[in-house]
Amino acid sequence: MRRAAPILLLLALLLTFPIPSIAAEPLSGNFLADVIATSEPHRDSLTALLKGRRGLPSWVRNMVSQPRYVALASERFDIAGQAMQRFRACQPGRCEASRIWVLYSADGKRAVARVVDEGLGETLFGDPSVAELAALRR
Repeated sequence: MRRAAPILLLLALLLTFPIPSIAAEPLSGNFLADVIATSEPHRDSLTALLKGRRGLPSWVRNMVSQPRYVALASERFDIAGQAMQRFRACQPGRCEASRIWVLYSADGKRAVARVVDEGLGETLFGDPSVAELAALRR
């Protein structure tokens, strides 16, 4: 019984004071293709944002199912007291001509986007707030 006492004490402490999750995903340094592949909320919100929309470059329209784009690591933005994650991507070989910025809520359930294509112009998706639009334009 003496050997069980320290184990029971440790168990009681762990149940009383849980260790914070170390697995919490940081909001910067991630890549869009990886996040879309591993996070259902991110994938679903981007799919809903782009599905059936006209005026999209083909690489953007297909970016969820065919990740054929060049992307930079994500950046964290704090907007109106909420942590958000911004991704930037472009069409390979045409980065200055065709780009997208996607801004996600921390949980990935909300997304807004800005697409700029030299042939199609600028298009906004998801009704971004003024602060979100400013982050999409940086």
